[in-house]
Amino acid sequence: MLIFESLSMHTILAKARRFARSSGTVLITGESGTGKELLAQYLHEHSTRAGRPCVRVNCAAFHDGLAESELFGHEQGAFTGASRRHDGFLHAASDGTLFLDEIGELPLPTQAKLLRVLEEGEYLRVGSTEVLRVNARIIAATNRDLVKEVAAKRFRDDLYHRLDVLSLRLAPLRERPEDIPSLVQHFISHFGSENDTPVVDLSDAVLQELTSFAWPGNVRQLRNAIHRACVEAESPTIQQVDLGISEFAASGNANLPTEFLTLPLDDLERMIILSRIKRFRGNKTEAAAELGVTARTLRNKMARWQELNKAG
Repeated sequence: MLIFESLSMHTILAKARRFARSSGTVLITGESGTGKELLAQYLHEHSTRAGRPCVRVNCAAFHDGLAESELFGHEQGAFTGASRRHDGFLHAASDGTLFLDEIGELPLPTQAKLLRVLEEGEYLRVGSTEVLRVNARIIAATNRDLVKEVAAKRFRDDLYHRLDVLSLRLAPLRERPEDIPSLVQHFISHFGSENDTPVVDLSDAVLQELTSFAWPGNVRQLRNAIHRACVEAESPTIQQVDLGISEFAASGNANLPTEFLTLPLDDLERMIILSRIKRFRGNKTEAAAELGVTARTLRNKMARWQELNKAG
């Protein structure tokens, strides 16, 4: 469920409803934790394909070398371990919607085959010569800057332009703080009963703290913070919330200390991530959970830093 009050979200959803009537490919962009999967579901539910399958695929979760098999399927004996035919996600989506989350993580060889699906509506199972047709609508999402990924040769230029037919950008939570009170109440209603004394509200001071915080992990991080606060609360009203990144807490109307306001976003993100990893003594899984992103996303970001350092 998409919870919002901001004009920017009203505008995005109005645009999404127009896009839903089309069969064109939609590219959803936005930082981790902004609600890209929920927006994809919203598009599906408002389209003529509602009631048909909506298959969500996390492209970052594919095991090495198996992306093509998972997406397009494979024939029995196509490779070691292929003991029977597998139909794949495209087949499962049928004439519904295929949501490709974290499309920027897709290997280059698989990108070429996906391009054929988008351009010609056909594909081959791994190990097969039989051309299969597909009528699924493709929605893709990414937290990466695909223009930069194309320039770095990590993403195909032709696939990017084929995906970017209809585009929607979800703003980070720090750009729409007016959504925070509604989100907080929604999460309290969801998690408040997990306490021996049911939690139903939070203090004005806590709400002020939440609305002035930068939320690098966006809605997912806010959800985690409220969940934790509901469990730890000692009364029906939340009196404090552990933001988890107090060294970057808001100060006045500035969401970050003054010395950080002139830093590029990439540098700021790196500082926050490294501080979180240090806080959890190198445990990247716990650090990622605290920031509201997946451990794989965290590892990918760190790998890109290493590539940039090698490039000088």
